[in-house]
Amino acid sequence: MTETEEAIRRFLADDEQAFDQIVRRWETKVYNFAWRLLGNREDAQDMVQETFLSVFKSLRSLRAPENFPAWLYRITLNHCQVRWRTQTPEISFNDTGERSEAGEVRTLEPASAETAGMAVENADLIRKALMGLNEDHRAAIILKEYLGLSLEEVAGVMGCPLSTAKSRLYHGLRGVQHNLKRLGFRL
Repeated sequence: MTETEEAIRRFLADDEQAFDQIVRRWETKVYNFAWRLLGNREDAQDMVQETFLSVFKSLRSLRAPENFPAWLYRITLNHCQVRWRTQTPEISFNDTGERSEAGEVRTLEPASAETAGMAVENADLIRKALMGLNEDHRAAIILKEYLGLSLEEVAGVMGCPLSTAKSRLYHGLRGVQHNLKRLGFRL
């Protein structure tokens, strides 16, 4: 039994301190997932709070504690999807290949050291390329490539058949490749 499963069992036995242990263990993962999905640190922090509030309210409905990670990511994804539909502006690329939101052009920040600067620039370009994808493609890539979930787990989190998860991952990766080329990244 994992630490999380044990904490869930303790929480279900009315040990509310066990919930704090669950939050401490998973909040960074939830934050990173939400940040990669939304591209905004403040929104990601909001998603952490909303996710764990939902978890607190509905943890008793989780039938299999071993499925907690996929269940938690699904709750986070649901909250992020609501945020996308209500607040995120349409993201596109302008003629120079830079991402723009509602007409605003964002440029890369200069880095201090050459090697570190290249790594930061590449990470920023990849983030921008991800943000240019639709939510399903972005979520599939983040779940599989950043969080290391299996395709079966990705399908479970996204609530879709395995073939759909594979398709979303494939098209998402092709979209990232296309967006990176537009941003001037050499593949």
